[in-house]
Amino acid sequence: MERIPVWVLPVLLAFEQLMVWPGMPWLEQRPVSALHVATALAVTAVTTAALLWRRAAPLPVAGVVMVALTVGDLGLPEEALSGISAADVVALFGVAVLCRQRTALLTTLGMIVWQCGVMAVRGDLGSDYPAGAALVVAFYVIVLALGRARRRWHADRARAAAELAEAEDRRSRAADTERHRLARELHDVTAHHLTSIVVIASAAQRIGGSRPELVAEARDFAARTGRDTLAALHRLVALLQRPDDRPGAAGPRLEELAEGFRKLGQRVTVTGTAAPGPAVAEAAHGIVREALTNTLRYAAGAAVAVHLEELSGGAVQLTVSDDGAAAPEGTAAGRLGSGRGLTGMRERAEALGGTLEAGPRPGGGWQVTALLPAGPATVAVAGRRLTTDRLMDIAVLLLALAMPAIGVALLLDSEVAPGLVSLAALTLTAHAAPLLWRRDRPWTVLAVAVASTWVWPALVAAGILPITHGWLPITGLGVEALAVHAVARYGRRPALSWLAMVAVLVSTIPAITLMLVLDPPADAATDSYAGLLLVFAVIGGIPLALPVFGAWLTGFLVRRRRARARLRQHHAVAAATAWALAEAGAERARVAEGLRAAVLRDTARVAEAADRGDLDEVLDSARTALDGMRGLLNDLREAPAADADGAGRTPQPTLAALPDLADRWRANGRSVTLEVAGAGRALGPDVDLSAYRVVELLLAGDTGAVTVRVDLTGDPLRIRVIPMPADPGGEVAAGLRARLAAVGGSLDPAADGSPEVRLPATAAGGTARTGPAAAPGPQENGEVASSQPG
Repeated sequence: MERIPVWVLPVLLAFEQLMVWPGMPWLEQRPVSALHVATALAVTAVTTAALLWRRAAPLPVAGVVMVALTVGDLGLPEEALSGISAADVVALFGVAVLCRQRTALLTTLGMIVWQCGVMAVRGDLGSDYPAGAALVVAFYVIVLALGRARRRWHADRARAAAELAEAEDRRSRAADTERHRLARELHDVTAHHLTSIVVIASAAQRIGGSRPELVAEARDFAARTGRDTLAALHRLVALLQRPDDRPGAAGPRLEELAEGFRKLGQRVTVTGTAAPGPAVAEAAHGIVREALTNTLRYAAGAAVAVHLEELSGGAVQLTVSDDGAAAPEGTAAGRLGSGRGLTGMRERAEALGGTLEAGPRPGGGWQVTALLPAGPATVAVAGRRLTTDRLMDIAVLLLALAMPAIGVALLLDSEVAPGLVSLAALTLTAHAAPLLWRRDRPWTVLAVAVASTWVWPALVAAGILPITHGWLPITGLGVEALAVHAVARYGRRPALSWLAMVAVLVSTIPAITLMLVLDPPADAATDSYAGLLLVFAVIGGIPLALPVFGAWLTGFLVRRRRARARLRQHHAVAAATAWALAEAGAERARVAEGLRAAVLRDTARVAEAADRGDLDEVLDSARTALDGMRGLLNDLREAPAADADGAGRTPQPTLAALPDLADRWRANGRSVTLEVAGAGRALGPDVDLSAYRVVELLLAGDTGAVTVRVDLTGDPLRIRVIPMPADPGGEVAAGLRARLAAVGGSLDPAADGSPEVRLPATAAGGTARTGPAAAPGPQENGEVASSQPG
């Protein structure tokens, strides 16, 4: 909803002021001083002009309004500013919404002192001055609370918009992010396993003539490492299907990693007792693996020290340093790098919000230092801070005490004993005090309010409270209405909140009726009590029921509105997140297929050739596998990235892109048959996009042959994927639920019992086009466009 233009409210107040004064006196032909008219017009003009700037400069506007109204209050008749007098409320509301809490509190306090001072200067210092001052306090605190609540509403909407924008951004970057992560994983496998085979086998070939025993050792190493490489690649392929399956425990894994490099001739020591979380442990493991591999390439035989130290705040500092023993020049090691070593290590650190530095050591050698934070810092919130919720609760309590305060003031005027006044004030305050806990314990607050209603009949029956003051409890009936509102707004079981109305009416009406029984009319016959009570219950119950029902209805509607807003936000974020997972999953599936086709086969040949003793075949197969891995890395690195403003991103796909989607899967060797009935039908953007995403998600959930049937001829649209994909992890089901909930779709059984996705022809935010643009396409009217696998 758009904001109301800033000029509307000031203009309405100015118009009201001119109509009330001097307009009404002129219409009634009452004499009006020209000086008073000029003063009223000047105050109205200044106040109206100031309120036009209340959003840009709320605090100065409040000051100008207070000064202008003071001039009017002291220089004009009492009723002269009744039209523009609400300007201070508008100004205070603006301060509460736009300024910090401390500023808003001080401004409210200043306005209370100002208003009470104006009342005193005007001579309103009679016995009702305390009640008037109490009303001023309650009124301004309520305005402050409403303003702070509005500020929080704006903050919640801004936060929801930011979360949705972040989710959409994650979705738009999902494929790129997954490419970068996979590039690091692939590079680690390339560096650690395949490179070491080439290094050892090349060295054995060079000096095998003078040291034949190295050839046998190289063959054994190639056979053993080749099998380890194959197992690592198979684990990586499996990891592509379960991206969140990560090992933990950094210490033992680093020691195990170091032991593998010791077998290659490296002198590696691991020190430190830090025990970071899984994310930091995974990043540390990847950085150490890359650093040790670089040492193997460029400083073979060097002594390497790995140290993992926990810093204050849970951060971890990782240091990998070597003493600089260099590998002989001209070896194959220096030509095996893919150029991503330092970049990959730095990306791992920066992904956690950390930093990484690498460079020569002053005394010779090389050092890598990474600072890995434990996680986002948490900010402690002061326990005594006056929150918006607590401020609103105080305002509600003051509102509930406003009428009782007037009643107590009337008691003071009637020369009642001070003890009785104190008792009445304490009883009314105790009756309303539980409202401070209305958010946390609404049903308990209601029970206390209902039970305390019977205190007044008890006081009258005991002769403590004269029956002549039996009207006083009526001033506190607002507590019951506010308690009912709290139950409807915050109670745990909204469907049963209507019982709060019943409880209040069933308790309050008999309590007040009992007050009447205790002091019956003098001319009432004893046998007419029953009829009298019935008349009072009907006549008195109806006026009481109306505000109680209104309080329940407003609480229930506000609760439902906010729940729907949260649900819409949740569905939108869940949908964006689910599609990000689907797009990342499609990228993983593509890379997994590339690994199977280009790397696994040649890696398996490394171990087979080593078992046969063919060192030349070992080198050829290892280098071929490295070339295939580099090809995948280059493909991942060179994927087009989006511009900073998103201009480089591909537009959101629609049903018209289904043939391209099927072709992409077929290019990966999958059999996909696509059948579309009613192709070319014009649909709303949400439905068009959602239908495409449903098919995309279902195709990403399996790798077997499938038939996709899309029926666009009716309403709802029908989508079937036969057979439905296996979903052991539940990711497909989660994404499907999010997408269907976002557009009001459903998953129902078709005529043959198989699952069928149904989407409405129009959805929230998307309306089907009409007119010439919606004319049937050449394959509409029931024709089926069938695309068979090529």
